[in-house]
Amino acid sequence: MLLFSLTLLQASAACLVTGPLLWAMLRLAQRRWPALAAQRSVWLGAQLVLAAVFVLPLLPDTRQLSVVPELSVPVYLASAAPDVPMAMVAPATGLSSAASWLALLPSAWGLIYLLGVACAAWRWQRGHAMLRTLLQLARRRRLHGMEVLEVDAPISPMLVGVWRPRLLLPAHLAQFTPEQRQLVIAHELTHARRRDPLLLLLANLLQALMWFNPAARWLAGQLAWAQELGCDRQVLAGRPARQRQQYAAALVRQLGLQLQPLPGLAFGGGSMAERLLRMRGGQDRLPPALRVLTVLLLCAIGAASLALQPALAWAVAATPAAKHTAPATAPAIWRNPLDSMRVTGFFGVVRQMTPQGHSGIDLGARRGTPVHAAADGIASVSEDARLGKAVRIDHGAGVESLYAHLDRVTLTTGMAVTAGQAIGTVGATGLATGPHLHFQVSRDGRLQDPQQWLADLDANATTRALRLRKEQFGR
Repeated sequence: MLLFSLTLLQASAACLVTGPLLWAMLRLAQRRWPALAAQRSVWLGAQLVLAAVFVLPLLPDTRQLSVVPELSVPVYLASAAPDVPMAMVAPATGLSSAASWLALLPSAWGLIYLLGVACAAWRWQRGHAMLRTLLQLARRRRLHGMEVLEVDAPISPMLVGVWRPRLLLPAHLAQFTPEQRQLVIAHELTHARRRDPLLLLLANLLQALMWFNPAARWLAGQLAWAQELGCDRQVLAGRPARQRQQYAAALVRQLGLQLQPLPGLAFGGGSMAERLLRMRGGQDRLPPALRVLTVLLLCAIGAASLALQPALAWAVAATPAAKHTAPATAPAIWRNPLDSMRVTGFFGVVRQMTPQGHSGIDLGARRGTPVHAAADGIASVSEDARLGKAVRIDHGAGVESLYAHLDRVTLTTGMAVTAGQAIGTVGATGLATGPHLHFQVSRDGRLQDPQQWLADLDANATTRALRLRKEQFGR
C-alpha cells in the first residue's frame, strides 16, 4: 500500500509540473491565434493529457511507458509499510527523525488527496441539491413553441440534464424583448445540439480528480469559455448587425440580473468585454492545420511527462524472507514447464503486485501455450479468485509444484502424471495482469526458489527481470 502511496505522490508531482507547461504553451498559442479560445477540442484535449499524466502511472503494468530506469525506494521507508515483511528489508538502524517524517509523507498525501476528492464531490452534490430545489419550484410553460421550465430566481438560463437536457429559464427573462428572448433560447439550444452538457460533466470529473492542480481548474474554465464562444458564433452566424446588438444587450442585461452560477452546473468563464468584442467583429475559425499542430504538441508534452516518470520498487538488500527457504541439498533438475521459457519475474522479488516477495517465478507466454508437468506425481485441480485455474502436483517427499492462472486444465484431481505430460494451457485467470504461467515449488509447506529445480532460467530471462533481481539481491 505504501508503494502505491509513493506512486500517487510522484504522479501528483508530475501532474503539477506538466500543468505550467500546458498553460505556457496554450497561452502563447492563444496570444498568436486568438481563435484558439473557441476550440473546445483543444482545451478538452489538454485536460485529458493532464489526466493521463496523473492516472496512467497509477495503473498496473504501465512501467514500460517510462524510459527512465526503475527507481529503488530507500529501504528505511519499508519500516512504515506493514505489507512488507521486515525479513525482506535491510535493518533501519539509526533512522533519523527527518527520515521518519519522510516515511509518513506518502501516506499523508494519500489521505489529503482522498479528502480533496471528497470535498469536490460534496461541492458538486451541493450544487445539484440547489438545482433540485429550483426544479421543485419551477413551472412548465410554452415559449416560442417549445416547453420550458421557468423559475422565479435570479439565475442564468441553463440546460438541466446530460442525456436529455431541459431548458430552465429565469422569470425575469420576460422583461427582455421577444427578439432577445429568442436569441438567448437559441444560445442554450445550441449548447444542447453541441453536446456541451456532456463535455461539462467530463470536465468537472477531471477537475475533481486533479483538484490539487491549479492548471486543471484553469483548463476547465477555458473549456467552458470555449463552449460559450462557440455557441455565440453559431447563433450569430449570418445574422445582421442589429440582431448582434440585441444579442449583446441581452447578455449584458442578464449578467446584471443573475447571481453566481451553480457550481459545476452552468457554463461560464472569461470576460464579458472580450465576448462582446468578438460578437462585434465576428469570430475567426482556427485553421485545421494549426488545430492538428496544437493537439500534437499537447500529446508530446503528455508523452514526455509520462516517459520521464520512473517506476518505483522496493530496494531490498537481504535474502528472501524466512518462509522462502532453499532446499538443504540441490534436487535433480526438472523438466521445464514450458517448451519456450521466458522468465518475467524471479522468486522473492518485491514488486507492486507482490509486496511480500514473489512466491514463485512468472513465465511469459501467449494464451493457449501448452503447460507440462515438471516431474512425476499426483495432480490435484483447483480454482480460486487469486490463482485462477491451477494444478498442484505432489511429487512425494513433501515436494509439490504449482501451475497457476491456467486458461484450460486437461486432467482431473487424483490423476497420476509423468514429467513432460501436458496438464493445461497458459491463461490469465485469477489475479493476473496478462497471460502467463505462475510456477512455484514448495517442500514441507515452505516455498523454494524454482531456480534450484529448473535449468537455464537466467539465460531465458528478460532484461527487466534480471535487473530487478540484481537491484534487490545483488545477483
